[in-house]
Amino acid sequence: MSVRSTVLMLASLLPLAVSAQTAPAKTAAAPASAASQTFNYNDELHRDTVTFMLDGPLEVINGLSNQLKGSVTVQNSKASGRFTVPAKSIKTGNDIRDEDLLNDRWLDAEKNPDVIFEFKDVQLPETLEANKPLKVQTKGTFTIRGVTREEPVEVTALLFKESAETKNRAPGDLLRLRAKFRIPIEAYGMKRTKALILKVGEIAEVSVDAWGSTQFKL
Repeated sequence: MSVRSTVLMLASLLPLAVSAQTAPAKTAAAPASAASQTFNYNDELHRDTVTFMLDGPLEVINGLSNQLKGSVTVQNSKASGRFTVPAKSIKTGNDIRDEDLLNDRWLDAEKNPDVIFEFKDVQLPETLEANKPLKVQTKGTFTIRGVTREEPVEVTALLFKESAETKNRAPGDLLRLRAKFRIPIEAYGMKRTKALILKVGEIAEVSVDAWGSTQFKL
């Protein structure tokens, strides 16, 4: 091969070599985040229950509401949610006591019509799987009579994928939540008079059993 031919061949290959060196490296695509799923709690048959017990030295007071509303969103092994219970929906089996419960010494329902519980980005200990109970020890914020505090909560979640059996209860995928927590009532501004200290316990033991659905509307 002549010197001239060699020079021409090298000159033709040079742009290709430069292009290979300067071409930007392809970046790997970011993995897509897991799809979120939202469960709404608004059972038209009012089968969800929120109960509480005030265990005083001389008297035990039990309360109940079937008007829980709210939602929970699960994404990437984290859960966020918000629930409300109308103060006027709480019944204790005594009409006079129920009226007293709404006044400004107790729930102050005129100014604060709802009891509210919220939690955000709670890390689940493992993936939420169908038909497998998942227990979570966490914290959430409660707002009662305008006072907001963080309280520890124990929650058991159970996911059901839609099937012929689950449709007998409600359409869509279902998420059953059972929760237990303790509310120190005086920390929320509900002061017991001397006459009530023996009748009204200082801690409200609260339990929740609620079913959410991907098909329920708020």
